[in-house]
Amino acid sequence: MRDDTRAGIAGIAGFGLSFLFAIAGSLLIAPWVALLALVALPVDPAFWRMRRVPWGLLAGGAFLAWVALSALWSPYEGTGQIWRTCLGIPLYVLFVARIGQLGEAWQHRVEAAMIFLVTGLGLFLLAEALFDGVATRGFKLVEEGYAVSEAAADVQTFVNRNLGHAAVPLLLLSVPAGLVAWREGGPLIGIAIVALAAIAAFSFDTHVNAAAFMLAFVAAGLAVFWPRTMITLVCGITAGILIVMPLALPELIAALPQGFKDALPLSWIWRLEIWSFAGELIRERPWFGYGLDASRPLNRELALQGFTVEALPLHPHNATLHIWLETGAVGAVLLALALVAMGGRIAAAEQLSRLQAVGVVWIFVVYVSLIVFSYGVWQEWHQGTVALAATSVFFLGAKKRKSRTSRV
Repeated sequence: MRDDTRAGIAGIAGFGLSFLFAIAGSLLIAPWVALLALVALPVDPAFWRMRRVPWGLLAGGAFLAWVALSALWSPYEGTGQIWRTCLGIPLYVLFVARIGQLGEAWQHRVEAAMIFLVTGLGLFLLAEALFDGVATRGFKLVEEGYAVSEAAADVQTFVNRNLGHAAVPLLLLSVPAGLVAWREGGPLIGIAIVALAAIAAFSFDTHVNAAAFMLAFVAAGLAVFWPRTMITLVCGITAGILIVMPLALPELIAALPQGFKDALPLSWIWRLEIWSFAGELIRERPWFGYGLDASRPLNRELALQGFTVEALPLHPHNATLHIWLETGAVGAVLLALALVAMGGRIAAAEQLSRLQAVGVVWIFVVYVSLIVFSYGVWQEWHQGTVALAATSVFFLGAKKRKSRTSRV
């Protein structure tokens, strides 16, 4: 009981305070979740017993070990990313596993904190969308030292970036939280949560959020009818894309008609140039890659429609290219094996409920869409937020008491 109480308090704190961290741009969610994983560290030996070989975890562990090893030949001198990634991810997994196994009483309390997070964040982002980001702009001007004389377009870019980041936790948690509300007899609350997420996804000029919402909406809808099949499909397809896309993408970009490229927004033209440059680098070192965080120094200037931009700003803005560029084919294969093993394990779980399957597909497709189309694969604030969302999936399991949730 004492162990459950400690973990329950950690779960409530994890979801509750993440509301404040989210509206500040979500960056503090990752260290907060990692810290709470240590607070909730299980002392009961039964928690650590495994009934079968966890092939997905072993493959994932091998991938993380390779990521850490790749730092040895990286041209980037910093070592912070090794600890943030290779220590952070196991802590996020621990948080999910421990909080997800809370007893029913503490689970309901953590669910309440989760509903508070998504509704509060959804209403905040709705207000920011309606009033042109007034609260975020005011904070940046007053507290972060942005000069009032700066170009309005530049300030708006920073405001939208902050709000686009703030929307990510809402996107990832919206459907699982909505399903929890529906299961507990509050369907209108669930619909409202998903509606708020949709508004946030299509606001703040963050196209990747909108794309992630649409793709996940379709995939989760299909999971309602084919739950286990969709889990297997999305994991298998993602593993295939991870292997094939970096090899095929540069050729596909080169084959695009010039008129089509010219008609694209400048941000997408720049994105295509980034992907092409990353593809060139990958072909030079395809097997082992350039090492962890090598994307930072591997750069050059690029002239684009009268502007001078970076050909590789911090990372390739595509997870598959990022993995290949820094960890090579070895890293890509290890991660693909982990995805296939994980998908097979979840899809074959005897206790899997239909609502859990929908939640898994939703979270997975949102996250993959975000890191394939825009964000860096090592960004820990994404990983910590995924841990919160993955925890909510455990709450959607079939209940012993009468419930609308059924096993599949």
